[in-house]
Amino acid sequence: MFGLVLLLGIGLSWFSSVHPAEMPVWGPWEFSWAEYLGPMLALIWYARGVLRMTREARPALWRQACYGLGVVSIYVVTQTSLTYLALHLFMATQVQQFVLHDIGPFLVALSWPGVALKEGVPTSCLRLLRTRPVSALLRIFQQPVVAALLFISLLIVQVVPAVVFRMMLDRHVFNTMNILMAVDGVLFWCLVLDPRPRPQAAVSFFTRMVLAFVVMFPVMPIGAYIAFTTRVLYGFYDICGRLDWFSPSSDQCLGGLILWIPSGLMSSVAVLLPLNAMRLAEERKERLTRKVFVQIGQRQIDASAWTGR
Repeated sequence: MFGLVLLLGIGLSWFSSVHPAEMPVWGPWEFSWAEYLGPMLALIWYARGVLRMTREARPALWRQACYGLGVVSIYVVTQTSLTYLALHLFMATQVQQFVLHDIGPFLVALSWPGVALKEGVPTSCLRLLRTRPVSALLRIFQQPVVAALLFISLLIVQVVPAVVFRMMLDRHVFNTMNILMAVDGVLFWCLVLDPRPRPQAAVSFFTRMVLAFVVMFPVMPIGAYIAFTTRVLYGFYDICGRLDWFSPSSDQCLGGLILWIPSGLMSSVAVLLPLNAMRLAEERKERLTRKVFVQIGQRQIDASAWTGR
């Protein structure tokens, strides 16, 4: 399977560099091995892990769907012709970054794919993740303050006009920012949406709710300022080739609204999910410590078998 993925990548890389005008919409505007292999391997390893698990142990279908949608959405906004829009409209850039940093990673974290990936990822990669330097780095990123600062900082940096201008001119900077946004998004949302109680989880349910709540406040006023300021902050799109779908002020306003409103809504939803996970964890604990059995004939049956509690 990896050989087929590699061959397809070689074909897409060659075709996008030699015949870019003939590349279909689903093909990459500018091919990137990192942005191509990341989602492709994530899908293959997850599918292999699910198939290796017993039917009873497999994730629920809705979790599998969330994982697939999350990974595919990340691929679509980085390795299709939609990238062209992101390079020529500020509004499209914000849509891309929102998918990379929020929607895609949020769905991946919601699927909680760790068990399936552990079954599907090659042993050599698992050994690498378990090495002391990588484990230490992941523990640092799992610290609440560090996680929140990284999450907020990347959202702010990617709307700084000088950074946006550099991203438009330098493909390597553009690809690096995309990868950083996706990786940080997955790490942050996996921390917040962890359904397990402590000590299995890195932080408590309350800390997760606080994290989801506080990260939206620094970003919302910045998005509002971009949306409603009368200054054109991203006039260099006209120099680099802005698509004439919107005026510069309208394009900027829409981009600011995308940074402001959807991010706030995502955080609001994310606050509720750890709360629900805490409720479910407490109910499971209560069932283990206090079971109610009903005598039916000569058998005793756990009442939770049909009540669900």
